[in-house]
Amino acid sequence: MKSGGAEERSRGADEQRRLSTPPPLCLSAPPPLRPSARLALVICVCLALKGLGGAQSKADEDLKQVLRQMEAAGRNFQNFSAKFSQKKYTAVLKEFDTPESGIFLYARAKDGTALLRQEVTAPAPRILTIKGGAATIFQPRIKQAQFVNLGKNKDKAEYLAMGIGQSPAKLKETFELTFLGMESVNGTSCSAVQLKPKSSAAAAYFSSITLWIKKSSGIPIQQKLQEPNGDYLLVNFMEEKLNTKIPDSKFEQKLPPDTDIQRIG
Repeated sequence: MKSGGAEERSRGADEQRRLSTPPPLCLSAPPPLRPSARLALVICVCLALKGLGGAQSKADEDLKQVLRQMEAAGRNFQNFSAKFSQKKYTAVLKEFDTPESGIFLYARAKDGTALLRQEVTAPAPRILTIKGGAATIFQPRIKQAQFVNLGKNKDKAEYLAMGIGQSPAKLKETFELTFLGMESVNGTSCSAVQLKPKSSAAAAYFSSITLWIKKSSGIPIQQKLQEPNGDYLLVNFMEEKLNTKIPDSKFEQKLPPDTDIQRIG
């Protein structure tokens, strides 16, 4: 026979177990919504979907308007000249390298290939010219030059002049275009458009290219060339001019006779 104290302790333990045991889960269906509540829910869902669709429709219309501006700028395009500055961001280091600045010239040959001159004047001079599917990179201070046969990659030469006087229809063959919104670049109103390569081969060079297209001219004044590893090149154009007289000789380089020349490709 249990003593009174033992019975009391047993009852206390039973009560403790009862209190610590969670109640069984209720698996019954929730009560049905009243008709007015169901109607309110349907209206909320429809309005949310309509809002999403309206935002997408506006972005599509904004993109079409930007492409029309680019089409108009490219209709009579002959050449482009500007001052430029550029800086490279290294994702691993989380910092930009020393900015470069100079002169940028771009045109097209009669066969449609790119003619390009990017002349860095500071901090260290370097001249890149592209003509006939070949690139020449000359460093005057060390008198060293590289000749690069672009071969199948000659179309990549235009990445440095992406969106300048180019047909939007042609761009859409190679890229998915997305309107990102209106932004200010150095006080100038611009439409930001992102280009994502459709082919994995092109995406291996740049995973995306963002253009800030000047609203008043339909010409990009800023570019961001994003690499797959997170690095990117940010390029700005200033004092840009269209269809001025640029001698063909600007797209060629006459190197000093004692230049060390390396041939690639």
